[in-house]
Amino acid sequence: MRFCLFLLLAGTLDAVLTHFGVTLGIVEEANPLMKLVIEKNWSYFYLIKISLPLLLVGLFLFHPVKKKMKLLLVASCFIYFSVLVYHLVWMVLYLNA
Repeated sequence: MRFCLFLLLAGTLDAVLTHFGVTLGIVEEANPLMKLVIEKNWSYFYLIKISLPLLLVGLFLFHPVKKKMKLLLVASCFIYFSVLVYHLVWMVLYLNA
């Protein structure tokens, strides 16, 4: 469950930092699907970034976590952690410029 909560927190933080970076022109959204969503409306972007991890939390509340599922969950957390490190790097570079 803590991995699901990390994904929720990481997804929310990723959405806020992406919004900050894109609106200031510091970065561009790398995911082409999310880029289309951003072009439609930032609200949809936030809805997707927050509701998918919430759905995952709900699923894990009602179904036991199997070994393969936990492995995928840990891998997802590692990827999201890498994305947050990337955000940290461009923020530090932007603030030092």
